[in-house]
Amino acid sequence: MFNFLIKQRPKPQQRHRNHGKFHYDPSSKEKKDFRLQAKEYAPKKPLTHKFDVHLTFCYKRPKSHYRSVNKEPVLKDDMPYYKTSRPDVDNLAKWVLDSLQDFYVDDAQVVSLNAIKVYGEEDYIHVKMFHNKKYC
Repeated sequence: MFNFLIKQRPKPQQRHRNHGKFHYDPSSKEKKDFRLQAKEYAPKKPLTHKFDVHLTFCYKRPKSHYRSVNKEPVLKDDMPYYKTSRPDVDNLAKWVLDSLQDFYVDDAQVVSLNAIKVYGEEDYIHVKMFHNKKYC
């Protein structure tokens, strides 16, 4: 249904802040930027049915993951594929789902969520959203 990649460093949802009567989302600027980039992939009308979401959060590998061979960087043999350090994958997924509010009516429509954090050659967020017939 929707399958797109946004080239930016994945960011986690930060905790909302309350100052007396004021409620503030410190992630709102970054979410707005992401939403603008994803807008070209958005449906004309928000989805009204249940759907699955698959998210891949890719982080550029640090220089320490490489060794030098003839002055060329080569990935060390024992370097991990999955990123197991912060930020937490649930906060990354929350940030993306909140950012994609133009895609659906209510985030309760997401009936299945798969999210992974990996290392790669560049930073990106890959989003797949699809209607699963078994939820009809």
